[in-house]
Amino acid sequence: MKKLAGLLFLIAIAASAFGQTFPSINQLPTGAAALQPNATATSFTFVVAGDNRPAKDGDPLTQPLLDIVQKLAAAPPAFVVWNGDTVYGKQDVGIDQQYAQFLAAFKPLTAPLFNAPGNHEMVVQTMIACGTSKDPYDGELPDFSGSMTASYQKSMSSPFGMFRYGNAAFLIINTDDVLDVTLTNACSYNGYVGKAQLAALQATLDQLATDSTVAHVFCFMHRPVRDQGGSQIGAAKGDTSAYATQVQAFRHLLDQGKYSNMTFVFASHDHLLYVDPAPSNANGPFTGSVPNKGKPVFIVTGGAGAPLSGCKKSGTGKPGSYYHYLSVTVNGSNVTVNVVPLYGTTPCGS
Repeated sequence: MKKLAGLLFLIAIAASAFGQTFPSINQLPTGAAALQPNATATSFTFVVAGDNRPAKDGDPLTQPLLDIVQKLAAAPPAFVVWNGDTVYGKQDVGIDQQYAQFLAAFKPLTAPLFNAPGNHEMVVQTMIACGTSKDPYDGELPDFSGSMTASYQKSMSSPFGMFRYGNAAFLIINTDDVLDVTLTNACSYNGYVGKAQLAALQATLDQLATDSTVAHVFCFMHRPVRDQGGSQIGAAKGDTSAYATQVQAFRHLLDQGKYSNMTFVFASHDHLLYVDPAPSNANGPFTGSVPNKGKPVFIVTGGAGAPLSGCKKSGTGKPGSYYHYLSVTVNGSNVTVNVVPLYGTTPCGS
């Protein structure tokens, strides 16, 4: 109980210090017409996907990404939200050209596109051996220079913010925020949500919880709060540093069960489909409704083109490791999430 109280105190202090809600966020510059709020809409469909980046720096756009765009262009949803890793990135040199290539792929799509940035957009690859692979460049750190964030803002949009559509609010969260604490161990970095962003997120969720026009709050981020492996945002077990405390405060804010209109939390980073709480049908559809008794559905959707989880060297892969995107239909107080496989649902089968 003392630990929980400490987390809540940290969030409260941050909120009082910054006192801001999430700003409005712009859609990506793909050429699509500006999204209109359509405030009276209670029935609509949008799409969620993430992790289309190529396997290696310099590789072309992945085929699953191109196939997703083709499908959506033929039957456009109201809008599309991506959960990051749009480019190989992890460097500031040449990343603007990668963004331009990604955006150009969406020219055939008339629906507006939004994105929650991932680690490939926001962190730099470093030559530190953290024991996670045989690659000496397996480590990653936030871009302390700020150049990657600047490139993202110039080519794409703001790294976090909110937009409204119909009876819902859509929150874009940056899970590789600029560090505002000291990182005592470089190998312990596994995502971060800074004090200002966390305070604004809490203030926004509190405000939306009392807004009668908001039936649903949907959150989008790259690193998940819940996942089956090591992809979750968070520090190493036993870490009590300021970094670990701040990340845990973010996790708790979304996972505490406080917000009855937070229906779904979408993330990526792990290149598969994962749902928590575990559904009866592993491949969907998945449903949510308001009020949800403070228990949103957490979905990891990372099947937009990056190498599938566990599928290297003809491996059998993890459950849910197939290429896909999600089609989300809002109908009043109910939400249905349908999985759209690109080439079947057999793990590593394509």
